[in-house]
Amino acid sequence: MKLKNIPNILSVIRILLVFVFLYVFFALDNAYLALLIFLIAGATDVVDGYLARRNNWITNLGKILDPFADKLMQCTVLVSLWLKDIVPLWFVIPFFAKELFTLIIGFIVIRRRSVNVVSKWYGKFAVCLFYATIAISIIFEEFLAKNPIIAIIIFIPAVVFALAALLAYIKHYAYLKKEEVNKSGLINNIRKEQ
Repeated sequence: MKLKNIPNILSVIRILLVFVFLYVFFALDNAYLALLIFLIAGATDVVDGYLARRNNWITNLGKILDPFADKLMQCTVLVSLWLKDIVPLWFVIPFFAKELFTLIIGFIVIRRRSVNVVSKWYGKFAVCLFYATIAISIIFEEFLAKNPIIAIIIFIPAVVFALAALLAYIKHYAYLKKEEVNKSGLINNIRKEQ
């Protein structure tokens, strides 16, 4: 096994953990164990990202596997919690739309191979807040069900930061695209002059 494949293996493990989460959450009806699986999946994401960047173990397969595994797990958890009335639909829809949109944009960027997909601090913060909100919603499910106002107060920051991160990423990649167009135009002008 090549060491550079370790991040990809971790991404595959994260995809498999989606099915483990579903089994534990629905078949075993154990939300706390399901939460632990979700957090373990999040830890594999941190580790594979760290290893890939630190050792330059970045592969074309990894560029697809990593975000796909992340989005699949996060969307699966969201829909699962909604189906059991742990989180409201208004919390699920913005996250689902954001994850789907960023996944599509990511694939377009990777396919063009002109812009590197790089996580920014605001994206990482939004993900951390998302994980924290999911953990709180499961651990304090009964309390939040009895206190819907507190639940709203807890859910809103995660949604706001997720949408803010999405807008920031769109602005960032639009800027990079503009720089790319300007650079290619400059190169074409130089070639014409030669």
